[in-house]
Amino acid sequence: MNLTDILDKVISIHFKNHDFNHKGKIEWYPVTEKQKKRYFEKKGKELTKQRFRYSVIENFNSSHKSDSSDYRQLLISEIEDDGIFYCIYDYITMGRMGQKTRYKFQIKNFQKSMNLTDLYIELLDNTMIMIR
Repeated sequence: MNLTDILDKVISIHFKNHDFNHKGKIEWYPVTEKQKKRYFEKKGKELTKQRFRYSVIENFNSSHKSDSSDYRQLLISEIEDDGIFYCIYDYITMGRMGQKTRYKFQIKNFQKSMNLTDLYIELLDNTMIMIR
């Protein structure tokens, strides 16, 4: 499936009133041994994935509007085997204030070859991951 089409569908469903300056794709940083050790000491469980630190690996479009005093970007992760994917909404104002919010979505009845019009995308969770 094309991630740009899925991101556009997410925007049309969940972010109707937002005008994004930038859209792109992210890749999560791998979990380090230090993070695994600290997590195991605190929680008693093994940490296999982290969903806070990422890098932007692909830009879908970028159109910074000069009349706008804020910058909004929406980034999407790869779709996992169970249909779960994440979006990072990053909002920055002219004064460098803003926030980042991570949204967890799931494509119901996920199959790799589904038609885009048949997708039902459900918002599972949203978490603020940073305040500037």
